[in-house]
Amino acid sequence: MITKKNGVSIALCTYNGQSYLKEQLDSIAAQSQLPDELVICDDRSTDNTIAIATEFAKNAPFLVRIFENETTLMVTKNFEKALQLCQHDLVFLCDQDDIWYKTKIQELSDFLVKNPEYDVVFSNADLIDANAELLNEQLWDKLRFWDLQQKQWVQGYSTEVLLQGNRVTGCTVAFRRSFLAHILPFPTHIPVFIHDTWIAMAASVQNKVQLYPAVLTGYRQHANQQVGVRPKEARFVTFRERLTRNHDQKLAPIVADRDYWQLVYDTVSQYIPNASGLVVIEQKLIYLKMRSTLPANRFLRIAPVLKHLFNGNYFKYADQEAGNKGGILTFLADILEG
Repeated sequence: MITKKNGVSIALCTYNGQSYLKEQLDSIAAQSQLPDELVICDDRSTDNTIAIATEFAKNAPFLVRIFENETTLMVTKNFEKALQLCQHDLVFLCDQDDIWYKTKIQELSDFLVKNPEYDVVFSNADLIDANAELLNEQLWDKLRFWDLQQKQWVQGYSTEVLLQGNRVTGCTVAFRRSFLAHILPFPTHIPVFIHDTWIAMAASVQNKVQLYPAVLTGYRQHANQQVGVRPKEARFVTFRERLTRNHDQKLAPIVADRDYWQLVYDTVSQYIPNASGLVVIEQKLIYLKMRSTLPANRFLRIAPVLKHLFNGNYFKYADQEAGNKGGILTFLADILEG
C-alpha cells in the first residue's frame, strides 16, 4: 500500500460491540473529510460485531481492513496492535460505541498539519446516553478540565495539569504516526494507566500535545462499556478522625500515590529519557516522599513540613477543587495527625 502524505488512518478496537458499532461506522462514513483507511481489530467478539464490520466494509467509501485476534488482548494491547497496523501519517483512535461529529477528521487533521510542533491533539465531547440522547454534560467538565486548567495547558503546563489526573480521552485523540516510536509498546505495569493516559503523559513531558477546544464526538455512556467516565471517588475524613487515626493508616494513601508516580517517572524515563517534563514529575515525587516518610514524632515533622510549605508545594499539589484551603489543611494535618 502506498501511504499518502497527511493521509488519515483510524484505529478502531472492537469487542462485542454489536449494539452501537453500526452507528459509529456510519458517523465515520459521513465525515466531511473521509479517512484513507479504517483498521478494525476485534478482540474475539462472540456477537455479531464482525458481521456488522464486514457488511460495512463492502460499501465503505474508503479501505476497511478487519483483523480478528487469535487470543484476547484486552483494550490497551488491542489498540497497540491496531496502531501498528495503521499506515498513514495521521492516526485517530476510535471506540466502537461513540458517534463522530461531521467535521471531526477535518478539524483535527487541519490542526496537526498547521501546527507541526505538536504530535498529539485532543478535543472535547458531548456525553450521550445509550440511545444517543444528549446528557447535557461535556467530557471536559466531567474530567475537571475547566477553564483554568485549559489555560494552564495552553500556556505549556500540561504535565502539571496531568498530575491531578488524566484529561485526555482516547476517542477524542489524533496524532502523528511517527509519534508511535516514543510510546510503543504500551506499558501495562502501572495501575489504571491505559493507552490514552500513557499517550497524554508521553506527549506532555515533551510539550507535544495540545487541546482543541471544540466538541467533536458524542461519547456514549452505557452499562456495558469497557472504559467510560466515572465520578471521582472521595471520602470525607473528619477532623476527629484525622487526629485519632493510626500513623500508618494516615500514610498509606500517600505511600500509594508516591509509588504510582514513581512508576510513572521510571517508565517515562525509560521511553523518553531526555524529556523536559520529567522534572515536573520528579518535583512531585520529592514532595510525596517527604509526606510518606513523616515520623510518628510530631516535633520531628515540623522542619520538613515547613520547608515544603514555604516553597509552595502544599498549595501546588493540593487538589484543584480545594485550592489554597486544601493546602493549608494538608499542612496542618501533616503536623497534627497521629
